[in-house]
Order: sequence, then structure tokens, then C-alpha cells
Amino acid sequence: MDKDCGDGRRHGEEAYERQQRLEVLLHELRTSLTTIRGWAELPLQGLSDDPELMVRALRRIQDEADHMHQAVQQVFPRADTSWVRPLDAEPVDLRDVADEAVADLGLLDPERPIARENSGRPTLVADNRMLRHAIRNLLGNALRHTPAGSPVTVAVRGPVAGSGGRPQVELSVSDQGPGMSPHDIARLTSPRSEDRRIELGGGLGLSIVRRVVERHGGEVSVHSAPDRGTTVTVAFPTVSVSSGN
Repeated sequence: MDKDCGDGRRHGEEAYERQQRLEVLLHELRTSLTTIRGWAELPLQGLSDDPELMVRALRRIQDEADHMHQAVQQVFPRADTSWVRPLDAEPVDLRDVADEAVADLGLLDPERPIARENSGRPTLVADNRMLRHAIRNLLGNALRHTPAGSPVTVAVRGPVAGSGGRPQVELSVSDQGPGMSPHDIARLTSPRSEDRRIELGGGLGLSIVRRVVERHGGEVSVHSAPDRGTTVTVAFPTVSVSSGN
């Protein structure tokens, strides 16, 4: 291969990688800022007389601010550092993750009926912050692509028998919208062996969901039909098998 061609290809790949980093960073910052604004507006809605709610709001604002700081550090630490951070694994109850995501998005779309269903004790070893943002992206995608007021259900169950009989926990988001396109389904469920680059522009949240699930050794499945809605299920082993790389 001609050296100039090789250098050009390398520089092109580096430029694409930089663009990826910025797209992911902007997506995460927008998500966190929207959540912060929702929780910060509670006092303006006459809810400041509830001390427990105010404490919860302050904790969520602090957590999202920490996430924003960490997201920036991942992208701009130094030139030779990967933007993919190691997993910070700890025991996580998937019900708590679902409740928090529903609470966040309930502030942004208070007229939207969001139902919760639980069965079992769905605990796993995972990166709590990374998992939380993946589930919020998944739920946010369901809200964005369904009509206003259309119900959404978030169900958590486990442990259940997964592939090979190994125990796993599951979270599913079901809507009654127009269904997902084949392209979006592929973005969530394509095999690990395919190109893992995050697609820029629309659907970035779905790509983030897939990456987080795969880094935890999990799987994503989609059941969707035109005008009959979509159910997206993310399944995780009860103990993470990922090295975090």
C-alpha cells in the first residue's frame, strides 16, 4: 500500500474517532442537563415543602453533575487515553435502576403513563452509573418515538434461566408506538463480530445501550411489529462476566 494512502486512511480514522467521542459526549451532556433541569424545577412547581423529595432532587442533580464531569474527562483526559473507561462494578438491584429512570423521565413528560412491573429479586454485579444511563436512553427512545400520552411499561424480572441455563436478570421497555425500523433493530441486536463503531446522528442512544449491555456480558432482544408497538429487553448475567475492556 502507498505510504501516503496509508497515512491518509489513518488520519481519516483518527478524525472519525474524534468525531465519535464528541458525539457521545454531547449526547451524554444533553441527557444529564435535561435531567438536572427537570429536578431543579421542582421548587418552582410548589413541591419544595417535601423534604424527602428535595433531598432526592439534590442527590440526582449532584449525580448528574458528576456524570457530566466524568464524561468530559473520558473524552479529554490526554491524547493517548482511551475514551472507554473501565467498569466500576458493584451489586446493583435492577428495580432501583428502573425506578430512577422512570422518575427522571416522569419529570420531563409528566402526562405520559409509565407503568412498572417487578418479579423476583433481580440483582447483578454491574457499573451502576453506566447501567442507569443505558436504561434511561432506552426509555427515552421509547418516549421520543411514540405518540404523546401513549403508555409505556417498564418490567424487571429475575433471576430467570438464560441461554445455556445460566441465571440472568432482565429489564424490558414496551410501548404501543409505530414499531422500530429494521435499521434500528439491527443497531441494537447486531452481533459483536460486526463493526462496533457508534453510528453518529440519530439513534446514538440505542448504540450506547447496546455497548453498555455487551460490556456487561449481556444481550439485547427486540420484538416489534408495524403499528403494534415494540418491546426491547436487555438481559444481564447475575454476575458480570465482562473484563471491562
